Amino acid sequence: MDSFVRRILFGLVGLVATANSIAVADDFKEGLEAFGDQNYTGALAAWVPLAEQGDLNAMYNVGLIYDEGLGVAEDKARALEWYLPPAEEGDVSAQFNVAIIYDFGTGVRENNAKAIYWYTKAAEQADEQAQYNLALMYAAGEGTKVNIDEAIKWYRLSADLGLAAAQHNLGHIYDVGEGVPEDNHEAMALFKRAAMQGYADSQYSIALMYEEGDGFIEDYLSAIDWYTKAAEQDHVNAQFNLAIMYDVGEGIAEDDEQALKWYARAAEQGHSDSQLSLGIIYENGDGVEVDMGAAMRWYRRAADQGHRDAQYAIALMLDEGIGLPEDNTAAIDWYTRAAKQGDAMAQNNLGAMYDEGEGTSMNDKEAVKWYRLSANQGNTIAQNNLGAMYFAGEGIRKNSAEAYKWFYIAGELGNEDARSNLTLAEKRLPGSHVKKGTKLALKWLKSYGADSTDTH
Repeated sequence: MDSFVRRILFGLVGLVATANSIAVADDFKEGLEAFGDQNYTGALAAWVPLAEQGDLNAMYNVGLIYDEGLGVAEDKARALEWYLPPAEEGDVSAQFNVAIIYDFGTGVRENNAKAIYWYTKAAEQADEQAQYNLALMYAAGEGTKVNIDEAIKWYRLSADLGLAAAQHNLGHIYDVGEGVPEDNHEAMALFKRAAMQGYADSQYSIALMYEEGDGFIEDYLSAIDWYTKAAEQDHVNAQFNLAIMYDVGEGIAEDDEQALKWYARAAEQGHSDSQLSLGIIYENGDGVEVDMGAAMRWYRRAADQGHRDAQYAIALMLDEGIGLPEDNTAAIDWYTRAAKQGDAMAQNNLGAMYDEGEGTSMNDKEAVKWYRLSANQGNTIAQNNLGAMYFAGEGIRKNSAEAYKWFYIAGELGNEDARSNLTLAEKRLPGSHVKKGTKLALKWLKSYGADSTDTH
């Protein structure tokens, strides 16, 4: 479940309510006027003497000034001292702010048990934000054991009071069936209550349910409508999904311009899949002029975030000199980054560079290492290459049965070079080696049980 910002401040609300609910003394009024003029030093000068005399309203307001660092250095410990007396007397805003300070542990030692205590005090007075925060703590097991029933109880109370975040989280619980029977229709109803308040996460969730037909008939037009609502609020996943729908024409006519727009909006927020998609668009000229410089810039932004497909794309451009001078040394660096993250094509290509001594000294052992990693992921080119290394005894002890095994596997998965090598090996190898290699290959294929990754 998504996490949400939990800090809600009631400062000015508390001040206004205080000012309107009692016959305030001249000094208190003077503090209000100073606060309204953003003269926080003057407000403190008026309120501190009253607070020291036990005026609970003045105590709350002094606590607020130190809590927010208004005209003074932020001091949560001092704020806590001033908040506690009105909190103990039942002031809901003070109770909530005490809970927040203990919850986040900024300036004081974090104490989740005390946070739960004070959230509960405020929640029992129908404070919807306190109810929501309390639900979060029960759901996550912060300061208490995980208790989904308690989380649901407080989410529901908060949701009934109209808090969109609580409506969304309760919707998620029904969507996945966490602690309650899965109920997509109840989830949708809750998401829509939050979405109508402009809550972007719920708008995204509704779109996803319509796109995937999660409890409903697939409705791409409704999905696009809700994705657009969330995307316009800069919901990055909604922007990406909306871009894909325009890109591939899912439920709507293909629209390269709209796809580019939403990929770019998400990419500018740092969404690495969108950055990769933009790189592909500019490299291939999909709806735009080919621009290798732009392609490389977007690949690089995704790659710098650790996106292995982008790292592989950069390596390939450098390896083959696509749109820029060939640089095998730099290609090895980027292949290595992607290969270490398990990219099968990067592993194979890195093995080939060590095999052929491109951008580095020839190193058959390194070549075998990377071929093997790629081969075991089902990459047929690497399987054929590994078979050749075993057949020739390069970088590894010669082993005809292992060579035959890898030729057989790659051939079964559709690699024509491997099929040719298998035919050649059958002519040259003893029948016992062929029989053993076949047995090893069939065992591997049975355990693998999937298609080749050759089309990476």
